[in-house]
Formats: sequence, C-alpha cells, structure tokens
Amino acid sequence: MKKMIASALMTGLLCVGSVTGWAAEPASAPPPPAADAGFMPGQGPGRGPGGAGRGCMGDRRQLMKQRLNLSDKQDARLRELQQAHFSEIAPVHQELSRLRGELATESVRKKSDEKRISEIAVQIGRQHEKLAQLESRHLKELSTVLDQKQIDTLLKMRAQHGFGKGRGWR
Repeated sequence: MKKMIASALMTGLLCVGSVTGWAAEPASAPPPPAADAGFMPGQGPGRGPGGAGRGCMGDRRQLMKQRLNLSDKQDARLRELQQAHFSEIAPVHQELSRLRGELATESVRKKSDEKRISEIAVQIGRQHEKLAQLESRHLKELSTVLDQKQIDTLLKMRAQHGFGKGRGWR
C-alpha cells in the first residue's frame, strides 16, 4: 500500500513539476525588474526582461491587453499585481522544489524511510495549499481591477489556452 502511495505521489509530482520548474533557479538570482519591464520569471524564450528579439512575452502581454480590452491604467495595475504575486509565490515554489528533491532522494535509497516519505508528502501538500490560497487572493485582487466581462474572459482564456500557471497572466 505504501509503495502504491509513493508511486502515485511520484507520478503526480512529475506531472506538476513542469509547472514550477522556474522556481528551481538559485535563490541568489537578481530581483525582478520593474513591473513595466515585461518581466516573466523562468528560463527560456520570451521570459525575462522584455526587449527586441526576446521572444513572445511582449506579444502575449499585448494579446492579453487586446482580448481583455484593457485600458492603459488597468494594464499597468495588472502588471503591478502580477509582479507582486510572482514575488509572493517564488519562495513557495522554491520550497516545493526543495521538498521534491528531498522526496526523490529518500525514495531511491536502498532502505527508504516510509515515515519520512509520508512527512515530506504532507509538507508538499501544505505548499500546494499555500499556492492555491495565494492564487485565489491574486484572482480576487485582479477582480478589483477588471469588470465582470473581463474576468469571465480571463478565466475562459486560462481554462482553454493555458494562461495560468507559469504562462502569463494569473
């Protein structure tokens, strides 16, 4: 039974690992640029400070602005909220990454400690709970800036096109 739980947990962790991959960056990384710099944490094309030839982050932001029909004031406020949200969730993602590494290390030991694996799994669950609460609070903050039609459009885009975890507006 314990092996089945550990196996299911590992499968789940592998599935969600890509969502938080950017959190594995070293803690000594420089702080993100100003909210108006087009910042998107993580590695890869289109992430990081905006600029010519830096990928599609500028295009994505422009697409979001168009689809939600945002005013310049709304766009600026959403950028501020997004940057604050990233700053809040980064430590949680880093802790999740650390816990996943610890879980993997314990799981592959010749004589792994099932009790320790269970403890780590509980800690991972707590971190996911924190992320869910932070996401909920962030969406509530966004709803103070957007009207109901914009909120509906945002939620639809998140569900259909992946504009959620690690993919642009949250």
